[in-house]
Amino acid sequence: MNREWYLIDDEGIHPLDMNEEPIDFWEQFDRDDDAAPWPSFNQVILDASPADVIDAFRRTAPRLGIELDEITDRPERWSDAVVIARADELVAIGEPGVELDHRVVALPWTEKLFEELGCDGAFFGYDPEAGTLHLTRFEKGQPDFAWCDSLMPGPSYAMVFDGQGGSTDEDPRKFALRFLDMPESSPLLDRYRFVLVNLERLGLETVRPELKELPISAVMNARRTQQVTGGDM
Repeated sequence: MNREWYLIDDEGIHPLDMNEEPIDFWEQFDRDDDAAPWPSFNQVILDASPADVIDAFRRTAPRLGIELDEITDRPERWSDAVVIARADELVAIGEPGVELDHRVVALPWTEKLFEELGCDGAFFGYDPEAGTLHLTRFEKGQPDFAWCDSLMPGPSYAMVFDGQGGSTDEDPRKFALRFLDMPESSPLLDRYRFVLVNLERLGLETVRPELKELPISAVMNARRTQQVTGGDM
């Protein structure tokens, strides 16, 4: 059985050719009218105070073989650093000047941060090479679900965690359709709407991959002192 997929955007509904180059879905969500496409990025948002996030950031770094050097008062070094900023009523963590493969704020560190803080939040991002969107939701410090969908060969999954160490595993597009109250058999999937609805429910009104114009709480240089394995994205 062949299934056709369609893209929903502000201009209507368009057939999606899976043999074409991946479409930059995230370009649709520049709410500041910036015409440039969104870059590759990973970002963490946490429903906690900046002071608590910074303290947890410092405590968890050594456990992952990471050495921190605070450079908040040295903006000339911010281009390849970890930025902790206020985003609406949340705290956002990102590495705007660092290539995706070299970022240290990946899923293993994110999980440690949420365990330490016991708060709600999310780890999410975009990789344009495979057209990959990913989102992991956390509730009270524990992962609720992890979702990842790629247009080209790449990771695609939807896992719901039961809090006892187990999880279910299913097709990410059916999962997203059900979350959006659409039939799982529907050929229409608004992937970016699925991600944004989850972020909006957490209180994030605008996604800023580069953390531009957000109030900066701290900036740190993070350097691996030993290799730590495990985790995606």
